[in-house]
Amino acid sequence: MDNETYERKDWKAETAKYTLGGAGVGLLVSAFQTAYSPRKGGSATDMFKKFGGTIGFMAAMGGIFAGVDAVVSEVRGKDDYVNSAVAGCAAGLVAGIRKRSIPAALGSCAFFATAMGTYDFSGGFEGKMHGMTRDQRDEYRAGLFASAEDLKK
Repeated sequence: MDNETYERKDWKAETAKYTLGGAGVGLLVSAFQTAYSPRKGGSATDMFKKFGGTIGFMAAMGGIFAGVDAVVSEVRGKDDYVNSAVAGCAAGLVAGIRKRSIPAALGSCAFFATAMGTYDFSGGFEGKMHGMTRDQRDEYRAGLFASAEDLKK
C-alpha cells in the first residue's frame, strides 16, 4: 500500500480484539485437550484447571501479534507483508519463551514470520486479484508467465 492510502490502526483496539479472539481459540483447544485427555470425565472446571495455560498462551500470541502489527505499521507508515512478518516473529517468540528455550524461540520466530509474511504477501483469504476487473485479472495472469516468444530468445 502506498503512503497516501495508508489507514492508521488503533493498536489498543486491535490488540484487544485479537487477544479476545486468541482466548476463544485457546478455549476451544482447551476443551479438546480436556475431552481427549487420558483421564475421562473431565468437567468444565478441569478445562480451566488443567489446560487454562493454553487459553492464556493463545490470547497472548494473538494480542502480541496484533499489537506489534499495528505499531510497526504506524512506525513504517505502510500496511504490507513486512508488518505481518515482524508481528509473526514477535508472536513466535512467545511460543519459544513458553518452552523456555532460546532455539525454540528463534525457530518459532522464523516460522511464524515466514508464514504470516507469506500469507499477507499473497493477499490473505481474498487473494491479490480481489476487486480487479476481468481485464485486470487477465493482464495480471499474463504477466506471471513468460510468453512463447520470450522462451525462444
